Amino acid sequence: MDRPVTSLDLLAPQVVADPHGPLAELRDEHPVWWNERHRAWMILGHPELVDAFGDDRLRTDRMSGFLERLPPERREAVRAGVELLDGWMLFHEPPDHERLRAPLRREFTPRAVSAMAQWITEECDRLLDALAAGEDRVDLVEAFTHPLPSAVIGRLVGVPAELSAWLAGWSERFGVLVFGATRRPDYEDVVRSASEEFHQVVGDLLRSRAGEPGEDLLSKLLRTEDRDDGLTHVEILGACSLLLFAGHDTTTSLLGSAVTLLDARPELRAALAEDPSAAEGVVEECLRMEGPAKHMLRQVAVDHERAGAELRAGESVLMGILAADRDPRVFDQPDRMDPTRSPNPHLGFGFGHHFCLGAALGRLEARIALAGLYRRFPQLVVDGEVTWKPTVSDRSPARVPVRLG
Repeated sequence: MDRPVTSLDLLAPQVVADPHGPLAELRDEHPVWWNERHRAWMILGHPELVDAFGDDRLRTDRMSGFLERLPPERREAVRAGVELLDGWMLFHEPPDHERLRAPLRREFTPRAVSAMAQWITEECDRLLDALAAGEDRVDLVEAFTHPLPSAVIGRLVGVPAELSAWLAGWSERFGVLVFGATRRPDYEDVVRSASEEFHQVVGDLLRSRAGEPGEDLLSKLLRTEDRDDGLTHVEILGACSLLLFAGHDTTTSLLGSAVTLLDARPELRAALAEDPSAAEGVVEECLRMEGPAKHMLRQVAVDHERAGAELRAGESVLMGILAADRDPRVFDQPDRMDPTRSPNPHLGFGFGHHFCLGAALGRLEARIALAGLYRRFPQLVVDGEVTWKPTVSDRSPARVPVRLG
């Protein structure tokens, strides 16, 4: 067939604010499109995306040769950041993917995660107390949905609480590299400073743990350094950057999006306030309807056909999770929020061997946070314009102004 072509600009302000309509229109016409604007394929149908996630002809190991593909004037600016990204398991395929993932896996089992519930609840209550003592109108991202996951992943990894403000600022700046914001005039300066700071700050923490090991993840990763199946020093830094960035960015996005969805459903807010167990179904529907990932990136390794379209080696592919999770072929009334939906085969945390390592932790945090938020503030409503981060890959509110009651 002829190559189905669209010029949809995923960074256009109206598409950033509400991508669902444009993506649904494309998905319902054809599940796979070539996006001329972004020079990438878009896989938007749910069955097609599940198939793509399991196809080793689409790969994530795009960091290989990344520096060499950059203009010479940019290479040194991003070199320290690329070193960190090279330790991210999601940018590798087997066997390197399994080797990088293995030392982290046992820290995120359901049993290990459930043991964190008490101190997640304590941190949540501390932030809610601060909200109750402050102004009636706040930006919930700044006051709650960002600080909570940041504190949780910081404690798990072993970053002292006094560095929480640094961690928040670092994450925002490192996202310029992660999300490819190359159009920013300060791209090189921001990426260089964020990357070099991380090497310095977390490198100092690693040196400290080497002398006085504890039970945090930094210490546990260091214990693997001299083993054949362990990580190198640079890979440990990379793993920590992944956890500290993705470990709170994803949950921050989920919590903010959930509040925007629940704003139109007072009966669900009331259910959360009355019964914390209601949070389980609510969180799964929020992951489906407004999950943290709009698109995950792959590269075509081998020429092949997909849904009648001819994909060529070297081309980029945007795995359209946001569109697939509202595919009417799979989800009845896909634009309706239904916490009782079963089954709910959403792809909010990915699929296959790249399924999100921290999914259990993200779910637990979201359940505790949403139940606690509406129990404490049952009259909370969005009060102003919600703004969204302008990226191709993630669906994340930059600001959620609310009135607490």
